[in-house]
Amino acid sequence: MKPLSLLLSVVALGLASTVSAGPAVIECWFVEDAGRGQLSKKPAALLLRQGPGSPPPRPDLEPELYLKVHAVLTVITHTPAPRIRLGQDALLDLSFAYVPPTSKAAISLAPGPPPFGLEWRRQHLGKGHLLLAATPGLSGQVPAAREGAVAFAAWDDDEPWGPWTGNGSFWLPAVQPFQEGTYLATVHLPYLQGQVAMDLAVQKSPKVSLTPAPLVWAAPGEAPPELLCLVSHFYPSEGLEVEWELRGGPQGRFQKAEGQSWHSALSHHADGSVSLSAHLQLPPVTTEQHGARYACRVHHPSLPALGRRSEITLQVAGLSGPSLEDGVGLFLSAFLLLGLIKALGWAAAHLAASRDSTQKVTVLLPHLSLLVVSPPPTPHSRARPQAWWASQGLGIHTDLSNPATKNILHLLPWV
Repeated sequence: MKPLSLLLSVVALGLASTVSAGPAVIECWFVEDAGRGQLSKKPAALLLRQGPGSPPPRPDLEPELYLKVHAVLTVITHTPAPRIRLGQDALLDLSFAYVPPTSKAAISLAPGPPPFGLEWRRQHLGKGHLLLAATPGLSGQVPAAREGAVAFAAWDDDEPWGPWTGNGSFWLPAVQPFQEGTYLATVHLPYLQGQVAMDLAVQKSPKVSLTPAPLVWAAPGEAPPELLCLVSHFYPSEGLEVEWELRGGPQGRFQKAEGQSWHSALSHHADGSVSLSAHLQLPPVTTEQHGARYACRVHHPSLPALGRRSEITLQVAGLSGPSLEDGVGLFLSAFLLLGLIKALGWAAAHLAASRDSTQKVTVLLPHLSLLVVSPPPTPHSRARPQAWWASQGLGIHTDLSNPATKNILHLLPWV
């Protein structure tokens, strides 16, 4: 049988989860030289087993297709697709291991782990950004990464002949929308290179509020007020869906709400999140819709499958009696009104008393001026000032028994 020229494709189609007592399976392709400058490709499976020994034979595979693979450099991550909340820190995990291919190769090298290089890049919307390029095994120091990121680039152990494991994780503080994308982590060793990709997505779940709430009133045959569902501070803007639901009503079950609905334009916020409002104009209501509940349900990639909802209850005028809350409100209103009436009555009485005092002072002043400007009486009228004032036709009655009047008369020179 002519030996086959086979090449193992490096592109892995999928990685199965590792079973505790079984191998891990990597789907791949075998490329065969078919002659005349042509290649044929066959699907294959790469089984990774731990420990010595050969894999058990399989009748569906030809013995010539069995290959022994020795992993020299392994680069893995436990966060292949992180989902980070907007404004929170992100840790992109990266670990790598190096095993010398043979013991002779390990002895021929200097004791200790070999120098390595670490590179982090981000690709998003067709653009690439270099975030870190470090060679800690050569320079001894890790340069500062861009965008305030921190990189961990070091071997975990310093065994003289290996194997060795290292850490190259990347920490991003307070992730912003512009930092999402595909992160490529590359580990460089002498004549070796390993790379993994991580798809970082930034998300923020929306807040949902519905107005008017919690009740909306309408008379039979009239349309209720317009319902406004505010979906605020979410990211990304793609993948948002708003649904209007009706629970109860004539059919007594869950159904899609009828009416004219529309959405507003997106409004952007300083933190990169967006908001919008959804509107629903309901048709005229009937008495059978009393007590029905209208809900605004929002679906977004950052929310669970059921989404997030907010609801209001429809009250048809004339079909509901006063509730306990209504009675308490009426009592408090009556109590406050009674207190207001008493306060106004006290203020009116106080104002009337102040006006009476002012009028008494005003009446007294003309009398005093009259006493001053009147001509002095004759000696016969000194003993009887009351008789003289009466004879002059002034019509003034003075009570001399009043102490205040006596004090005033003593001030006059002719009295």
